[in-house]
Amino acid sequence: METNQLTERQAKKKSKVIYIVLGGIFLLAIVFFIFQYYQGKTSADEDDTVYTTTAVTEPIYPDTENYDYYNKMLFDISEYDGISQSYREGIMKVFRDNGFFAPAEGERRFSMTKIKDRASKVYSFGNFTGQTKNNEPELAFLIQSEDANESKLFIISNDRDVLFRKDYNDAPIINSFKKGSKIFMESEVLKPSSKDGLIIKSKSSKYALVYNEGSKTFDEFYQYTNEDLIQNKREREGSDEYQEDSEEPAPEETP
Repeated sequence: METNQLTERQAKKKSKVIYIVLGGIFLLAIVFFIFQYYQGKTSADEDDTVYTTTAVTEPIYPDTENYDYYNKMLFDISEYDGISQSYREGIMKVFRDNGFFAPAEGERRFSMTKIKDRASKVYSFGNFTGQTKNNEPELAFLIQSEDANESKLFIISNDRDVLFRKDYNDAPIINSFKKGSKIFMESEVLKPSSKDGLIIKSKSSKYALVYNEGSKTFDEFYQYTNEDLIQNKREREGSDEYQEDSEEPAPEETP
């Protein structure tokens, strides 16, 4: 009897030890899976962070082959050597965003001019908005259609933002002028410009482009030639003479 009771106690004790061991193993397994879960989650978060940062700082053309291809396409003559890579990428961005690299069927194809004598007159730098940073000026540049019957003017910042755009039905040239330069602004009297500006000159006209702080855009002012001023003066004088000749004499008083 005593032997049976002893055996029964030993069995119970052995079972209890087994349960404790199994419980410990189970707890260790839970701890292990929890650790693996959070370790995996942290690694995923770190991967997401790296991906986001890379996307933000990624250059426009990270593939050197692509950059070289478009660089050759747009700036294949030495007259464009004055345009650094940062600004070139800005011009490439304008072409990409507007579909100029691959125009739709029926649309005009635009490019930077390939004419050497003209190339130096289709881009110009200046502090046009008065808001440049780190002495990095804004860039104005012209692109033209293959038949040169249509042009587009863009002004971009060094951050590649488009500040101004205008279309022209000819092929003008441009050059910048400094703040304080005297130009015509809505009158025939020369006045100093409040900011750096841009001259847009075509065969038949010349305009000055100056940034307007109030409207946050650019104003265009016609620039008179000497012939314009002489002709305007003659027209005014002719108009005055006509008015004097056409005046009717005062009626005589009746006695």
